[in-house]
Amino acid sequence: MTGFGRAAGALSARYFVAITAKSVNHRFLETSVRIPEYCGKPSHGARPRSDTFARGKVDISIRVQRTAQPDYSVRINTQIANTVVPQLRAIAEELGLGSTFSGGDLLRIPDLLQVEAIDSEITEEEREALAALVRSALALMRDMRVREGISLHTDITARLQTIRELQQRLALHRDDIRTELLASYQSRVQEIARWPASRSTRPHRPGSGDHVEKGDVAEELTRLAHHVEQAEKAVSGGEAAGRKLDFLSQEMLREVNTMGSKSRSAALRTLVVELKTEVERIREQVQNVE
Repeated sequence: MTGFGRAAGALSARYFVAITAKSVNHRFLETSVRIPEYCGKPSHGARPRSDTFARGKVDISIRVQRTAQPDYSVRINTQIANTVVPQLRAIAEELGLGSTFSGGDLLRIPDLLQVEAIDSEITEEEREALAALVRSALALMRDMRVREGISLHTDITARLQTIRELQQRLALHRDDIRTELLASYQSRVQEIARWPASRSTRPHRPGSGDHVEKGDVAEELTRLAHHVEQAEKAVSGGEAAGRKLDFLSQEMLREVNTMGSKSRSAALRTLVVELKTEVERIREQVQNVE
């Protein structure tokens, strides 16, 4: 499921941080954290946990702003000094310019003086403050995911109820389907009977009972009802059910397609199309479910 959370605050007089946590749909739980090296890694309690987030790609971005002047490291590049300064002194003496250099002269030598801000590691107190802000951002993201989950629960439950109603309407057409199949069989038998007896390619005449039995949709209706029941339990179970619902929706679609292939009845095909529409919409929705 998708979600977004943001938290910001001061870690100390030295640092101010802004944290964003985002999640998008993904088959498994995948987490990435972007944080400055000197801040270290968030503690285990400040990272998304598998018992809280079952699926999804979670991205946490931590931006740190310095609010106090840092300490600086000043270093003279001795390799440059030992190489360049003697050569400059020799040139100056050759030209009669003297052999002394002012500080300003030395500062003009590229890379001779290296000044860098010292990014000291954050203290334990700052680390705890950072972890608390990360947990706040994750909590806001989780709240958004919960709200989306409620909407998905309502939508999927309503569609399962529609599938159950369509299934019951389709069950009322079982006798019509059997009658249609029997008529088709009788027509086929009459066609075979008109073939000359001497023809060696005369087709085999199957038994009417077998023909009608194979065309009956009772088994598909029973399995579809079972899948719907299992899906309703999964939706109401309060646990991560995305993968189970994905599997059940595939099985429901399989049964619906099988029923559609067993009859040419316009009424049946209309019901099958409606069933397929509802099941496919559930399949789309369960991709957003943990």
